[in-house]
Amino acid sequence: MRPLLSSNPSNASLSMTAAAALILALPLACKSEQPAGEADQPAEEQAVEAGAAADEGAEAGAVEQVGGDEQAAPLEEPDDPRAAAVTIARADAALAGVTAKGTRSLGFSLEKVIHLFALAATAKVPDWGAPGEGEAKLVRDDDLDSAWTCAFEAGAEAPCVLGLALPETAKVEALRLYVAAGPRYRDYKGHPRVAKVRVHTDAGYVEASLQDGANHNYVRFSPPVETQSLAIEVLDVHAGNKDAVVHIAEVEVYGADGAPRVPMQLDPARAWVSWETDTWGEGPEHTIRQLFVNYSPAKAEDPEAGLARKRLTRATAVFGRAGDDFLLFERMFKTDCEAHEGSYLLFDRRNRMFYPLVDLGGAGGQVYRHGEGRGFAVGWVSAGRFTVKGVVEEGGTLKWKRPPKTPPEDPAALLREWGFEPTPMSRGESIASPPEGCHRAGGGEIDPLTAVAKLPDHASSDPSKWLICDVGSAKLYTQGGCGTGSHAYLVAGGKLVGEQRSKQADDRGFNLRRVGEGMFVELSREQGASASLSWVTAEALVELESAGGLAVRPPAACASCGDAWRDPEASEVEGEDAPGEVDEAAGLEDEEPEDEDEPEEVEAPEEDPEAG
Repeated sequence: MRPLLSSNPSNASLSMTAAAALILALPLACKSEQPAGEADQPAEEQAVEAGAAADEGAEAGAVEQVGGDEQAAPLEEPDDPRAAAVTIARADAALAGVTAKGTRSLGFSLEKVIHLFALAATAKVPDWGAPGEGEAKLVRDDDLDSAWTCAFEAGAEAPCVLGLALPETAKVEALRLYVAAGPRYRDYKGHPRVAKVRVHTDAGYVEASLQDGANHNYVRFSPPVETQSLAIEVLDVHAGNKDAVVHIAEVEVYGADGAPRVPMQLDPARAWVSWETDTWGEGPEHTIRQLFVNYSPAKAEDPEAGLARKRLTRATAVFGRAGDDFLLFERMFKTDCEAHEGSYLLFDRRNRMFYPLVDLGGAGGQVYRHGEGRGFAVGWVSAGRFTVKGVVEEGGTLKWKRPPKTPPEDPAALLREWGFEPTPMSRGESIASPPEGCHRAGGGEIDPLTAVAKLPDHASSDPSKWLICDVGSAKLYTQGGCGTGSHAYLVAGGKLVGEQRSKQADDRGFNLRRVGEGMFVELSREQGASASLSWVTAEALVELESAGGLAVRPPAACASCGDAWRDPEASEVEGEDAPGEVDEAAGLEDEEPEDEDEPEEVEAPEEDPEAG
């Protein structure tokens, strides 16, 4: 039976009432009597159907004031009474016949992990552990900037331990953990990172070592462990240079049966990237700094404070559209300007699984979205060259789409045959490709701006260098080229409402993204080595990040006046001269490839943002 795909275009968050009903109903539905012919429906299909049902009729999350800053009120998943009643036991013996391994991913064979889905769980601190600081539920709020913390002491009678109670017994196959502080590099280095854990279950315990770094770690059990409670005890740490306070920011539990967790509500249009100083280390081989994707929950904003934010994962860009079941995270991590290294993660919102896809058809290549939001493909398309490779959900499983040995005569036809839109997704819109509601200024059109604002000397007075965007009843004026400085001004009611401008004429242009009634504005500086990111509404222009953008650009040394990643085997730069849509033509039949193991992914090293 094919999984039911979510159909709610608003992609709104689940209301607490609906979530509570869902959590109580799902376990019963999964175990209820099924119609004839469906008795053998796999658990992963039940989870996908439940996830789709959770999207139906959802509401947006609220906003609360915390410490003077506007923050998103976490979409709290109500505690299932069955989970709340579970006592987190301390196992006194090793689990016989079961091993646990710490790893950075669950492997690259999709058929071996497609059955997994995130399980509903209630986080709690066991009475036999140290109380720690903060609420345990912070490890389940999809935000790396909130964490349960504990002062680690090796061999302590009351150890640092975090418990998870499940609504019902389930076969647990893996945990996904983020156990580092942040977001600043000095915080990451100042506090210890968890190096070894003992995972207590109802049947015994297992131990696993975790790699150091500002990345998620997995603990995978072989074979799966049947349990209703888990306790993650810290046995050892990678020492910090400031104190011994451990941060456990996120914990996800994956299994093949049990009560599914509600889907994650994530609109990629409301996501962006942030860093501390600049994005790349010095060449000739530029290595990515430590940076992260942030996102804002739906409607979690304030006209004066800007968007609320959550820090999600380490990546350099995210692709997709609101309501899509799948999103694609791009992780560029090294380039010498000609050849690029990076990888991609396919994220299924419904089951909260991240599927590692290595570099698909080439890191930095054009990104193609499946027309129904069920997958992505990446690669290079030019005359006589077609490297596009992707993954699509078909009939409840993920299928590879690999380029034919001979480039197709009609790349667009082949992409459509695979179900992909032939126009690659944008990494940011500019004066050359304005978003809806924006146009290049004509004669006299910047007069309302110059009447209320004094432009810096390095700003251009040529109207054709300015982009004017309607933002509600206000007008956003944006200018930026190659070495002219980048500037943004918001004018409403004949008054200057807000502005953001570069101090020097050292920009590499600007990027925009319209999101509902607002807009993101990214203004580059230092020849594109860094940028600022602002959120604009009719009432205000608010800086979100002093160092951030919609996506990471190539290093400044690689492109003095362009932002496109260069195809390593082509003379053109992707996107500069090619038309927006692939239009050479013919089409080949899709050969159904086997789900083979991909080569091991290389992790980006940790980079001190102050280095160099």
